[in-house]
Amino acid sequence: MIVQRKTQILKAFLLSVAVVTLSACSDDDSSSADRDDTADASYELTLTTTWTTANFPTNFPAGAHFTALIGSTHNNQVIFWMPGQNASAGIESMAETGSQSALAAEVEAAKDDGKAEFTLATSGNVSASGMAKLTFDINETFPLVTLVSMIAPSPDWFIGVRDLSLFDNATGEFKQTVVVQLKAYDAGTEDGEGFSLSNADTQPKQPIALLNRMDPADHDFVDGIGAANGEIIATMTFERIK
Repeated sequence: MIVQRKTQILKAFLLSVAVVTLSACSDDDSSSADRDDTADASYELTLTTTWTTANFPTNFPAGAHFTALIGSTHNNQVIFWMPGQNASAGIESMAETGSQSALAAEVEAAKDDGKAEFTLATSGNVSASGMAKLTFDINETFPLVTLVSMIAPSPDWFIGVRDLSLFDNATGEFKQTVVVQLKAYDAGTEDGEGFSLSNADTQPKQPIALLNRMDPADHDFVDGIGAANGEIIATMTFERIK
């Protein structure tokens, strides 16, 4: 029992060091993080999810949800994902299983190379139609944000932002409010046209692309949005609080 308790304490310590975020308000709210009081700006991110049977009725899966967010603040010397490019091991793992660890390791490598500054992460899944909040710090030297989350269950589908600049070069100030309507993406790493897990690997890997159905009976996504009504599956709102 003593060994088990020490292991639990060590895991909690490592999590608090690795994640430079605060107050994930999701279905399982258990995030904690360090903060940087000297940072140039701070933001509250609100992820609002709108994946409902009314908006996306075709084959709407049981247990539909989004996995915990993972990403970082960084500069333009690193790209963690991009449509038209093959997914990294971290993006593949996140999109197929919702796991944060491989992508977090890629963020740590970028931090070691001076290309990223803060790891951003939440803990716990987010309801298909719900909300999560994340407060984080950011500096002018690392003004870009990348954040992703798996659409679950699915083969390898996800939502997110990439290389999103919160700094306004025209004014020389951080932006007050940034709203991003999120589209669904296919990581190109696992076969499957419906909301299913544990499919065969896609061989060879295909580039990341907006999610498109092969058949109208598969699901409702065309170019990452609802085919019938242009519905968006989720929105990220970044509100400056410092």
